[in-house]
Amino acid sequence: MLRGVGSALVVLALAGCGGGSKKAACPAVLKLDRDVSAMRAATTTAAASRLTDRFLQDVDTAPIDNLTRNRMIDHAAAAVSALCPQCFQALEADRPIPTIAHAGAGAGCSASS
Repeated sequence: MLRGVGSALVVLALAGCGGGSKKAACPAVLKLDRDVSAMRAATTTAAASRLTDRFLQDVDTAPIDNLTRNRMIDHAAAAVSALCPQCFQALEADRPIPTIAHAGAGAGCSASS
């Protein structure tokens, strides 16, 4: 089941890579998907915390729109919620909700799922 979700994310990431400048952002979505997969595989709170830190750094620097950023945070939060409640809280705090609500989605690769 988990492998199917990861595969679906990759397919959606590739589908969201239309033309023009959006193509350059797609590797960022794939990198975030790999981060989320690693987070799912974490077996200790310490590992989940380290992987969450890496994901947060990657998602904050990725050239993706805010809707995609929010959706990737959804996947990451689901991956660590049971193992690391503090990781879940850190991910929730990083959501770009005010930016989405007040400034639009922004530009970049989109991979909504």
